Amino acid sequence: MNNASLLSAKIVGGMFAVALSALPQAYTISAKPGAVNYIEGNVSLDGQPLGNSGLKSTFLNAGGLLETQDGKAEVLLTPGVFLRVGDNSRVRMLKPSLIDTQLAIEAGESMIEVDQFVQNSHLTISMHGGLTEIEKNGLYRFMADGEASVAVIDGKAAVSFGEKHTSLGKGHEVLLSDALKTREFDKNRDDDLYAWSNIRAQYNASLTYQAAKSAYNSGNGYGGSSGYGNGYGSYNGFGYGGYYGQGWLWNSGFNSWLWMPGGQFFSPFGWGFYGPGFVYGAPVVVVPVVAAGGIGKPVLPVKPKPVASMARAGGVTVPVDPRHVPAIGVYTKSPASFAVASAQSARTIAASGGFRTASGSPVHSGSTGGSSGGSQSFASGGGSLNSGSLSSSAAPAASSHASGGGGGGGGGGGGHK
Repeated sequence: MNNASLLSAKIVGGMFAVALSALPQAYTISAKPGAVNYIEGNVSLDGQPLGNSGLKSTFLNAGGLLETQDGKAEVLLTPGVFLRVGDNSRVRMLKPSLIDTQLAIEAGESMIEVDQFVQNSHLTISMHGGLTEIEKNGLYRFMADGEASVAVIDGKAAVSFGEKHTSLGKGHEVLLSDALKTREFDKNRDDDLYAWSNIRAQYNASLTYQAAKSAYNSGNGYGGSSGYGNGYGSYNGFGYGGYYGQGWLWNSGFNSWLWMPGGQFFSPFGWGFYGPGFVYGAPVVVVPVVAAGGIGKPVLPVKPKPVASMARAGGVTVPVDPRHVPAIGVYTKSPASFAVASAQSARTIAASGGFRTASGSPVHSGSTGGSSGGSQSFASGGGSLNSGSLSSSAAPAASSHASGGGGGGGGGGGGHK
């Protein structure tokens, strides 16, 4: 593991792209999946080289082929689902449907991060004669070269090959062959795409949080604005009272798109995504970061301190799951190294006074009051939190969702498959 200050990844801006039409009292109209949201290095779409400019209207349409050489790409699928493509890889879109998305992994490595899995929808990946259907939130790896394999780092999937079928759970993988036998996933295996995905998830969560706060504060949805550390970014048509709508929003300040959820969700890396009605209605646990080198660079950690102090210093915060602490500011290439860094992050935060909410209030272990869920237990991965309990004001019960990572700090709600 290397300190985040040594990151050589050229991870720059980019949020989700699907499509948006801003309406007076609603702020989401999502189109087909397949928007190419961010690229790094040499990437082409249908044989044409891509650059990060002009990605707003760049889509992987039905039959379209995305290829990387020494480069990586992030493609947006249904709201809350990220496809990340590694070096020397090929991915083809078979069916860009919001309820039945179908992809083909033709070469190299790809990962799919599912932060929100909508019930009764389908996400299917074909690869080397095998078929994988993702069944819940999580992180999935597809290796098409050599002995083609499907791995569930977190989550659950159904895999078939010929007449054979198997259910693949967390921490397991399967080779796509006639035997179709599952085995434990090698958690110590270094993988640049895994590390890249963690950083992308952190950055996505940070911008969504800034946008959600702006949407909430804008009230009737007109003229809301938000800053990322130094005042960049403006948003329009965010919805009446900040409680309506969910999907992909265009961020003109960053020339990119972002995911605006309709509830509270966590990525498998522990970064939090909150909709406008939840940024103040639930006890959002945050960690302070600073923007490194201006717009679009990775957000880096600072020594934990009250959020109010960070605001005066010009920093920003990123929501986290205190029960699944991210590897904050560390470039982790494997699930094993991530677990070590997660534990260290939790210990560092605990030693500095513990987790805090966005208002600067300390977060205590034990139960956390929410709007529609029961008490939630905080169990950080390696660092003890303060004892006691924390209550929060209620968010609208109708908007409440639970993430696949265990629900938000404000309680559960309607679960996803």
